[in-house]
Amino acid sequence: MALILSPQSSTAPLSPAEQLNEAVDDFQRILTEDQRTALKKIKSIPDADAVLVFTAELDYSSQHRKGRSIATRLHSILQSVREFSAFIDTFVSSNPEIAALVWGSVKLTIQIAINFTSYYEALSSLFMSFATYCPRFAEYQALYPTSDRLQTALCNFHASIIRCCKHAVEATQRPWTTQLFNAVRQSFEHEFKSDVSSVQWHGKEVREEIDLAKAQADRQGQELRTRESGAATGHWRKVRDRLSRTGSKLDTIKAGQLQQDKYRSVGSGKTILITSAVRYVLTHKSGIGEIVAFFFPQFDDPQSLCTETVIRSIIRQSLDPVTLSEEMEANLMEMDQKPFTGLVELTVLLRKIVAQSKIFYIFIDALDEFEPTERRALLDVLASLGLGGSGLRVFLAGRESLSGELKGKLMGIEHVSMASAEANTDITLYINETLQDRIQHGDLVVGDQSLILDIKQALVKHADGMFLWVTFLIDELCDQHCDYDIRNAIGCLPKTLTETLSRALLRIVSRQKASVAAKTFSWVAIAKRHLTLDELREAISVEIGQPYSIPERLVNGIDQLAAWCENLVHVDEELKTVQFAHQAIRKFIVEGPMGLQFTDFCFNLADADHHAGEICVTYLNFNDFKTTLARRQQPITVHPVAVAKLALSHHLKVPSSVSAAGFGLRRHKSKTELDVARVLASYERGNTEESLRKLQQRHLFLKYASIHWITHTSRFLKCKSTTWDRWHQIITCGHDLAKRPWPEQRPFNALDSDILAWSLRSRHYALIRLIQGGGGISEPEVRQNTWSLAAQGDIELLNVLFEADYSIQLITEALQPASEGGHLAVVERLLVAGADVNAGPARYSGRTALQAASEGGHLAVVERLLVAGADVNAGPASLDGRTALQAASKGGHLAVVERLLVAGADVNSGPTYYNGRTTLQAASEGGYLTVVERLLVAGADVNAGPASHNGRTALQAASEGGHLTVVERLLIAGA
Repeated sequence: MALILSPQSSTAPLSPAEQLNEAVDDFQRILTEDQRTALKKIKSIPDADAVLVFTAELDYSSQHRKGRSIATRLHSILQSVREFSAFIDTFVSSNPEIAALVWGSVKLTIQIAINFTSYYEALSSLFMSFATYCPRFAEYQALYPTSDRLQTALCNFHASIIRCCKHAVEATQRPWTTQLFNAVRQSFEHEFKSDVSSVQWHGKEVREEIDLAKAQADRQGQELRTRESGAATGHWRKVRDRLSRTGSKLDTIKAGQLQQDKYRSVGSGKTILITSAVRYVLTHKSGIGEIVAFFFPQFDDPQSLCTETVIRSIIRQSLDPVTLSEEMEANLMEMDQKPFTGLVELTVLLRKIVAQSKIFYIFIDALDEFEPTERRALLDVLASLGLGGSGLRVFLAGRESLSGELKGKLMGIEHVSMASAEANTDITLYINETLQDRIQHGDLVVGDQSLILDIKQALVKHADGMFLWVTFLIDELCDQHCDYDIRNAIGCLPKTLTETLSRALLRIVSRQKASVAAKTFSWVAIAKRHLTLDELREAISVEIGQPYSIPERLVNGIDQLAAWCENLVHVDEELKTVQFAHQAIRKFIVEGPMGLQFTDFCFNLADADHHAGEICVTYLNFNDFKTTLARRQQPITVHPVAVAKLALSHHLKVPSSVSAAGFGLRRHKSKTELDVARVLASYERGNTEESLRKLQQRHLFLKYASIHWITHTSRFLKCKSTTWDRWHQIITCGHDLAKRPWPEQRPFNALDSDILAWSLRSRHYALIRLIQGGGGISEPEVRQNTWSLAAQGDIELLNVLFEADYSIQLITEALQPASEGGHLAVVERLLVAGADVNAGPARYSGRTALQAASEGGHLAVVERLLVAGADVNAGPASLDGRTALQAASKGGHLAVVERLLVAGADVNSGPTYYNGRTTLQAASEGGYLTVVERLLVAGADVNAGPASHNGRTALQAASEGGHLTVVERLLIAGA
């Protein structure tokens, strides 16, 4: 039967703003006079820091409450309401107070509830559950102005939030007898069931309208970025001025990484300390000219451990669009137009922002988790900001071993040790509260109450300043079943963290949870993003080659996973994602615990990643999905008049007389027109998006597998991978569910340079082999890549490229950068492949392989090249060249100098024409006294002539560099 859509007339419904205003009015009616007054005091639109400041105030006001931070549960819902409030203010001119009242209603509700401890905790959990349905501002900011349906849906969603707030406040106003009766009669969840359903329904409606608006924009050929580029218009100028710190190019780290739950039960005291400091500053800053920026890196997120990411995040937090100067706006626009913005440009920008601030606070946690090169770069940036006389205040947290490095980079920095008396007081307090909590919950049962004091004293003694260690020591004691065993356990508590974690694994084995724990550890270690409990539950239940889903294999009681794993993994309370509880735990698991009893827990990261790829490919090829995707929508017929009207409205300016006489439709958008647009957009999409959403709801691992299958299969081999054929089919022919990292409309082509570039950049060895087998990598492309790969020491990718036959010249060209970088394995591989060890240097600043290795001081590489027959006295490049011995002397590499002399290197080889140096001149210029001494002993000419251009004698070079001891030695030698 054809679907006929015909015009319908009805009374005009309330506008989105009117519906929202009605909900706010209803909320205000149930308030007391004092509460209504408090609400009216909130007259301003919440600024960008409003959520952070408010949650910090909540935690600060309840700092004596035990347990986790409840305020962090509220962040998602507060952030959603704040962004919506700031945004809607630019579109609602009829009631300018509505935006502030929307934010104020939610804020006031929380402030009222905090006075009722148990009720506040239950309400915060309820609000946390709403996070799943909260629309993301970045998704609707460009669609909102032109979509009436989306405006209505968003207003309805936030109106449902306010109605829930009304219910929450009403519950606190009931007489205590009524509250007691209701508590006995029904649970908190049951009382708010209708509110939860309303929020869920309207959240789903917003999602559908966002999808519809996107589809309509695509159908009309309007990309979202085109709309955003209209910020020059007055309407969007207002929006831009109100935008929060989201969606910017500078924001390269997820908001969740900035506002994470910093009160983890398992974690270091450093994180707790820096979190408390951030909270204190947020609640005590004056607000005028003071900026607070913080960064909490995640040890299992490599991007968050990059200096550039840290600086981008700090800049992002420091920008306030409302007070943004024209100069700063111009700087941002200039940066945005560049294809790449490096650390230097970002540092210059941050320096300007700091200089314009009264006080600028920077808090950075876990400095020790950064790689040394990244950490040094970060400290260099901070030092360049001017810690001395500026208003900059930097608070860094890291291990004690970094104190020397910090003092060398940041002058005048104060150092507070976690082993101090203040920290021990905090650990003692933590031990007391944790033990009390464990006893109340029945985890720790003692017969003799005096034993508790012994436990506390033992834990304080063994803590060694580590909150993490204390947590597992308490777990060790909770595992005992009588006072006798507890006393024995106190006497033999583990002395190291490794021993502590090993005992945790033994408890896992004894409780027969080794299988599920081992699978969990493997997946958590290699996952490209944090898996949710439900995703992990499906992933560990799938076997390679499985034809369809088997629900009977799903693990029951997955909510107990953290307990099964002895808290070595942590489940995020809000997101339900799984990760290792601490970096030290991940390192312990990945490196492999010692002992035969831990065999089940040992795995190789590369093998685990390959296994995950096999599981993803298996999952994507389930017969379940083939059946669902085979279904297609039936043709839909719509009212032809409505279609014509819609078409004309998009392309022609129809006179009102023609519109009224010819079509009999109202000039404003009718319900029919909107419905036709919805049907056409939905039909054009087919049922892909809706089908995919339903599939993801039933098959929870699908969302992960459809995106990350490609990265997990980088080491697939035809002879090794069970699912190779299915993987090959996805790559070459595409797949309805598997997303490929190149445009879907472009079929796989071995000659496609974009696919090759992605494969090389991502180190996808399987795809590179596939492209190479199809003749898609030319020798010039290989030459371009082998040079950089050899310099980086990427032996694995070089091995893949060299599986094909390439010229000896190409292989030889890679030997010099490999030698310069000191990559012995790469040098070995190139020599085996036939590289010419005595290939001449380039004319300008060139080096032979031996000269390059000598200049870098890479003794092992020098040794290997000499064994391969490298000429120790090979001539240098004519411009700025060096012999091997001259190069080693220039770098002050005494061991290499010694080895080259033994090999017969000429100690008096003359300097090159331009910028050349003899061995003694090079060592003297660098001030390397021991090398100078060795060269003189070997017979170096102390008065050898300098190079014709830009040359120096040995004495001139040492004098110019201010190396007094070298000058004295040369004079003694007769210079």
